[in-house]
Amino acid sequence: MSIPENARIPGSQSEHSSQSDHLSYPLAGRIAAGYPLEKFEQNDELDLATMFGSNVAQSKDTFALQVEGESMRDEGILDGDYVLVAQRSTARNGERVIALLPDGESTLKTFHKQPNGQIMLRPANPEFEDIIVDQCTIQGVVIGVLRRY
Repeated sequence: MSIPENARIPGSQSEHSSQSDHLSYPLAGRIAAGYPLEKFEQNDELDLATMFGSNVAQSKDTFALQVEGESMRDEGILDGDYVLVAQRSTARNGERVIALLPDGESTLKTFHKQPNGQIMLRPANPEFEDIIVDQCTIQGVVIGVLRRY
């Protein structure tokens, strides 16, 4: 799968006339998922452009993909999630990437360039094996994960 040239995410500049038009939500505070927290009110805002970087989140070079499969589950990227991807052709070791493999298939994995020049694409689930290739095309780097319940 290659990334369509016209791939856009809601809130990108191509869909809005001004950069001030972006997704933000009231941030009411924190919620405990471990030990309970003292309740307090907070008047703040969760701004996706601020969270992911306004130059990235509203860029025509940022797109979203829906995840299919469980190979990245141990990093909290689950089947049905959406990944927000900054379109780039290079990656650093440890970054989550969208990689186009020599056979024409794409995958979401963690990028590792080996000392011998090979590229290891590592899943985050022990039920899946590393993918080792001599070359692949990096289509983008994951900058965020969104989940709908």
